[in-house]
Amino acid sequence: MNPHFKGQSPFYEIWYGKLNIAPNEAFWFRYTLLNGKTKEAALWAIYFGPQKIIAQKKVFDLSQLGLTSCRVSLPLGFLSDTALEGSLPHIQWKLTYQNTHGGPTFDPVPSLFKRLHLTKTLVHTPLLDGVFSGDIVAEDQRRSFQNAPGMIGHVWGTRQALEWTWAHCNSFDQKEVLFEGLSARIPLLKWPSPPLTSLYLKYEGKEYIFNTALDLLKSHSSFGYTFWNFKAHSKEIMLSGKVKSLPQKIAVVTYTDTDDSHLYCHNSKLSDLELRVFEHKTQTQKIFKSQGTTALEWVTRQNFKGQKYL
Repeated sequence: MNPHFKGQSPFYEIWYGKLNIAPNEAFWFRYTLLNGKTKEAALWAIYFGPQKIIAQKKVFDLSQLGLTSCRVSLPLGFLSDTALEGSLPHIQWKLTYQNTHGGPTFDPVPSLFKRLHLTKTLVHTPLLDGVFSGDIVAEDQRRSFQNAPGMIGHVWGTRQALEWTWAHCNSFDQKEVLFEGLSARIPLLKWPSPPLTSLYLKYEGKEYIFNTALDLLKSHSSFGYTFWNFKAHSKEIMLSGKVKSLPQKIAVVTYTDTDDSHLYCHNSKLSDLELRVFEHKTQTQKIFKSQGTTALEWVTRQNFKGQKYL
């Protein structure tokens, strides 16, 4: 779990993940700590079902959080290197997970940004392409499954970004395609930055990573409620993508920053994604599609849109 919290303040740290149980059915989980003006730990879960969304959160005193190198523990759940459990009034889960395809990871923050301390938040995806097995009970309805595709991410820092969108998919119509992307506005030299975009794509056994400082500045990105469009270039490929979600498949949840300001996450795990890859060497284009199996989140400090769940 590689925790970075050593009692420092202001500080926050988040472990989150998602998995696709079946068509039109997904699960999102989040284990968090906040040591700012507000001091707390929390356990979060959202079940995205074919008919409705169920969202739950339980807050604990920060002293009730347990951290080791391989485990995050709360009174009603835990996340370890191989398993996770949680028990909230309307959602319970008991899952195991493992890496697939050699366990790729993704770090969207450029090394230059880290060296110059240009960002107050760091991000890492330790489980970029995982499979989950076990049981989820949502309002007394049990779902048992094996090898559901999913991921786990890790975020930490002293203050959250101004605005961002994030997407992930490892369940495309085509086999062995993997994508993750992050586009964020951050305070850069005391001014709000344009969208800074990092992208990861793997297909046909090869990785294409756009995460240098130059990549972030060259990439094009536009995002908002229900959508994200992006484009990036490298010597090998041109990558463009469109992510779309329906309003009824979005759960708005409230995040608290270290200064007690609020952010609103428009969270969907049932979005559609179309990727277009143009290969410069072969002069050919490939199209990869995901129907209802892509995670899409848009987080803003402005007023939220849609239905607020938490």
